[in-house]
Amino acid sequence: MLKYVIKGPNKGAIGSVNIEGAKNSCLPLLASSILFQDSIELTNAPMVSDVLTMCNLLEVLGSKVIISEKKKSIKVINKNKHKLIVPYKLISTMRAGVLLMGALLGRYPKDKISCARPGGCSLGERPTNFSIDGFKHLGAQYNLKNGYTNLIAKNGLVGNTYKFPKVSVTGTSNMILASVFAKNTTTLRNVSREPEVLDLINFLNASANYKFIYFKGYRTIQINSIKKLTKGSHQIIGDRIEAFSYLCVGAITRGKVKVNNVNPKHLPKELEILKKMGCKIKIDNFSIGIDAKRKLKPVSIKSAPWPKFATDNLPILIAVLTTIDGKSKVEENVFSQRFQCVPELKRMVASIKIKKNTATIIGKKLLSAECICSDLRTAFAIILGAIAATGTSKIFRVYHSKRGYYQLPKKLKKLGINIKAIS
Repeated sequence: MLKYVIKGPNKGAIGSVNIEGAKNSCLPLLASSILFQDSIELTNAPMVSDVLTMCNLLEVLGSKVIISEKKKSIKVINKNKHKLIVPYKLISTMRAGVLLMGALLGRYPKDKISCARPGGCSLGERPTNFSIDGFKHLGAQYNLKNGYTNLIAKNGLVGNTYKFPKVSVTGTSNMILASVFAKNTTTLRNVSREPEVLDLINFLNASANYKFIYFKGYRTIQINSIKKLTKGSHQIIGDRIEAFSYLCVGAITRGKVKVNNVNPKHLPKELEILKKMGCKIKIDNFSIGIDAKRKLKPVSIKSAPWPKFATDNLPILIAVLTTIDGKSKVEENVFSQRFQCVPELKRMVASIKIKKNTATIIGKKLLSAECICSDLRTAFAIILGAIAATGTSKIFRVYHSKRGYYQLPKKLKKLGINIKAIS
């Protein structure tokens, strides 16, 4: 099984990294392909394992998928009616497969749709109840049997008003996909405004050749029903989580790193926090540079829906804070088990205490250790710890990192990090 071996401490990382397209944008865009009668083509597509899994799912459902790793493009062609069962075998590895519920329900509302309960990162309870409740407001009936969610709207879907009890990225995307062809108008309140959700909206509007999905308030979306979608093409936005990850390589090594192919406006709170820590940040239209060649300061942060600090970036920043003198506090407000990086960083003698949803971190020098990855962002946090730690660290179960990071060892080596991928 593949593992990473990192010899540290690595200091003064320098160089630039080209950021891939956003995984969390590509997945709902791929799910939306089910709504199209002909085909869609996505460019700047990230060739990470979650995206390839979604492509496999679409093929199982009956789509033809053409992938060009060289061109970073994915074309999805629909010639026949899709199969309506989303199997456990594939969806068990990836939570985003749940988006197929909304897309299939939107395209085939009067047929029975069955979707296995999703997998993905083990971050605590991540129910699909917001999506299910929203579907019911559109007229769908629902039951759960043998681990499969079954949906049908015998009389078709009818637009309605639905307010999310809590801001949900997946829930918002799922309801958009289900509502596109629903009769009349659908109004969604308390929606996610994450850049990835806006990317989906922009794609659907462009494919319809007019703006039928639009905001009627800061967190309110109105969706006017359309008859059909035929073809679509779209360039995926840059991955803000990957970008922040490599900026933190610069921070933890007290180096100078530049990330390209990302919109700085997608990371407002993250860049504010890095500046507060003492990093110099330079931005251009689609690049961000960090200069951390100075003594950094501890900070206190809270995760929250965009434009606040992203929960996905929390473990990554925690790793950096373990090396900064003084006391930092990190509060997680989205997932109950977002701190799974903490036990592994403590193997590297990091000083971290958890009380309820808050981690208190006292910065110190880290020592190498053998660690195990439990989820995607924990994997990068552990890698950061190993980069800063004195000695040789071995990191196992790194397949988690492949779900969201493309050619990770190669990109780290380009920055001067001493890392080897060993089978």
